Order: sequence, then C-alpha cells, then structure tokens
Amino acid sequence: MFINLKSIEQLFLDLPTLRRETGISECLTGWHKLRNAGKNCVPHLLYVCKSSAISSGMKFAENSNILCIVNGGDSPDSVSDFFPDNINLLCISTQCKSEVYDTLSLYFNNQCAIGLFSDSLLEILFHEGGIQTMVDGAYPAFKNSIFVFDSGFNLIAANQKAASSSRSGKELIENRGFSEKEFRMTNSRNHIHEKVLKSETPILSHNPEIGIDQLLCAIDTGKDMGHIVISATNRPFSEIDRLLLVTLKKCINQQMKKDEFVRNTRGNNYEYFLRDLLDGKIAAGQSFLDRFNYIGKEFPEEIFCLVVETARSSDIINVYRIRNLFEKRFPDCKTLLWNAQILVLLNAALPEDMIAAEIKDARTICKDNGLFAGLSNRFRSILKITEYRQQALRAIELGSCTSDKPDLFIYEDYYLDHIKNIFTQKESAGTFCHPKMKYLLEYDQKHGSELAYTLYMYLTHERNLSAAAADMHMHRNSLVYRIHRIHDMIGDDYESYQERQYLILSYELNREL
Repeated sequence: MFINLKSIEQLFLDLPTLRRETGISECLTGWHKLRNAGKNCVPHLLYVCKSSAISSGMKFAENSNILCIVNGGDSPDSVSDFFPDNINLLCISTQCKSEVYDTLSLYFNNQCAIGLFSDSLLEILFHEGGIQTMVDGAYPAFKNSIFVFDSGFNLIAANQKAASSSRSGKELIENRGFSEKEFRMTNSRNHIHEKVLKSETPILSHNPEIGIDQLLCAIDTGKDMGHIVISATNRPFSEIDRLLLVTLKKCINQQMKKDEFVRNTRGNNYEYFLRDLLDGKIAAGQSFLDRFNYIGKEFPEEIFCLVVETARSSDIINVYRIRNLFEKRFPDCKTLLWNAQILVLLNAALPEDMIAAEIKDARTICKDNGLFAGLSNRFRSILKITEYRQQALRAIELGSCTSDKPDLFIYEDYYLDHIKNIFTQKESAGTFCHPKMKYLLEYDQKHGSELAYTLYMYLTHERNLSAAAADMHMHRNSLVYRIHRIHDMIGDDYESYQERQYLILSYELNREL
C-alpha cells in the first residue's frame, strides 16, 4: 500500500489540518520524532515535531516529510511559514500530542502487518497453493477459525483443527456446508446475508445461537461468489482483523476467478450448450444433430424439465443454494441458472414408482424453501427444451391461480386449463360445448343438481360405476339412479369414443357454469 501525507491526514479527519506537498514523495515506511532523527533525514520516513520546537532558519532535507503538531489553540497555518517550500508538510492542531503518536504507531504497525500478510498470500497465489493453503496460512494472523463458503453455502476451506474445537464448527465441517438449521438461523438474523453481500468491508455480528462474535465478509460484492466467516472462538476481534480479512478476501477472490477461468477454457460443457439453445443461437436441424452426438451422452433418453421462478419465489436467500439442493437430492440431474430461473433436468427414464418418489421429493424441496416451480411433461430430445421450459412455466402460471402457496405445479394437472385458455382467446367456451352437456349444465344451474358432474365422472372413469361412485363418495345404487335419469333426459348410450371425449372436454371447458 502506498502511504503518503494524504494517507496520514485521513487518520485525523476530526482535527484541524493543513497539508502542503511538493508533488514529489516516496512511500512512507515508518515515522520518527524529529529531535531523534539526527542530521540526515531520509525521504521514506515521516518526521514528527512540535510547533514549539520549531524556529526560523531551521534546515530540512529537500522533499522530506514533516508532521508538525500545533498547540490546540493555534491554527495549523500559523506555523507553516516556518517550513521551506521544498518539503512535504502536514500540520495538525491538537491538545493531545500523545494521541497523535499512538495513532501513528498503530497505523504503521497495522500497515506493516498487512504488508507481510499480503506478501505471504501472494506467494501462495503465485505458486498455485489454493484457497485451503491461504486459509491455513492466514490462521496465525487471526488466531480464530476461518470458514470460506461458495455461493451455494458449500464449505470450500476451513482450519480443520481450530474449527473442530467448537460444536458448530464441527457440524459445518461434517456437513461440508450449511445445514437447514444454519439456513434458518441466517434468514432469521435480520437478513444478515443480504447485508454481507452488499458491504465492501467486513461486518461484525453476534451469533446468538453459538454465543460468539463473527466477522462476515463477501468475497465479491459485484458477483455472488461466496463469503468468509471468522468466529471469535479463541480471542476477541481487533481493528486489524478487519483489515487482514479484506486482504484475505481479495486473494481468495483472485484464486476463485482464476479457477473459474481455467474451468471455462477447458472446453464447452452442457451449461454453455443449454444457454445457446435457450437463447436461440443454435439452429437444431439434422446437420446439427450429426454433430450433437458428442454431447448427447450428457442427457438421459427421457427428460422432465423443472423450472423454479426465482422472482416469484421471494423466500430464496441464494439461487446457488437452491440449485445445490436439487443437485444433492438428484445426483444425475442437470441444472442451469438462466434468466432469473433455475432449470433442473430430471431423468424420466426411470420406473414409475421412482419417478413418483422423485416428484414427491422435488415438491417437498419447493414447499420447504418457498419455491414456485413447474414440471413439464416428459420429452426425449434435449433440443426441445425451450418448448418444455415454457410448459413448466405455464404450469406455474395456471397452478398459482388456484393456490398462491409455494409448490411444485405439474403441467399434466393443468393441461386442460391451458387448452381452455387458448381456446377461449378466440371463442367462448359455450360455443364449443356439446348440446347435451350444455343442456345438463343449464338444468343443474336452474335446479341445483349435479347431473353434468355425474356424467363427467362416469365417463372419465371409463363408465365403471363402482370406481366413479367411490371417487364421488356416494353409494353405487345412487349413481345408477342418476345415470338412468341422465339417460332419460339426453338419451345417449356413450358407445362412441368421439362422443365421450366431446362430452368430457365440454364439461372441462364449462365447469364454472
């Protein structure tokens, strides 16, 4: 760090000051009292004197750096004429001279410590030591346990021995990151994580769950790359800890950017391919299919597209953490962050009972984390992902109309609503309605009966009276009576498949009547 008189002046902003520089100054490496300096002053040291000890005619080396402490009642410019114009001068007016000496000592000691600390980290960075080596090398300076997390709250590095000395640290290491308990705790602490991500300087916070103070720092405020936590398990924090942590986060930031660059230059992976596909940069014709064989192995034969709308899911603390939740639960899935959405491609080439279990687990993740998500129908070609992503989004749109609570909305449950919405954009639902179904709907509306619904349930259960009665929670004989009554009213035997389908769709499109 380059230190000059302007840097020193910043330490005394609450005092009257006057600074005058020649424009030529070297980096200050320390300070001396002028009376102890001897005859030859060196330009890289700051020399401190009292205004009472200055007399006219004193000689100073050219471009030397002088700090003059002026008596509290006097103005800083009252003594500036005693100094020649060829020196760098800073005058400070104060009654407490010892406070100036103490401030200078602390400042230069801290800068010396930071310089040595930075040099050791830079050596690790240069020799490809990695983040864990940086954390191990930083421990002697902090004397407290250090934890480094990525953007998904996974543990990247930690002082294993020091961190394991506390119960909370041991749990973090065993879990290799945040558990659900830590997530709830983070979210309940006045959204501390959001404050950390926006702050360029470390934030001191007391953790009530474990009863200790912590320094928290974002690795990069411009891009969510993760954060660093130092827990005061061995000694209380001092001011230099903040300065050292800023240096540590800059080095970790550089290491992570370097690692990301290396990953990106090793070749295209499925994420880049999917982004290009979704952005319309790939013309998916037969000629492309021939070249696609090398990446086709990345995706299963049948796929579900699950989409989480992050803008609608207001409880999300961190999108990377949600992505990791799905990746941990579904190890063979493919995930992508794209346009404020989290896409999860699930393997649909599984036995039906396993698919049902996976959908159940995905729904649990959505409900537990306040996510609005949609699940498409299964499809075979990854080149159709745009179409099925829209299908999943349509499921969210239609499902949230009936329930405003976070959930996994499955398109299969809402496809008829989708058909109705599309159809009614140009025609009314009544226009489409089968005359016989329309007659039953109007009769029900006038008499408060449920004949249209009864016929609908009878037909959707493939004319199985027992199954329909059980689903309607009524006695089979009562259903038989209703069917006979319907038959007398509209006179239909329902043998035609097209006729049955027409009646079912008519009820679906006009059920609100």
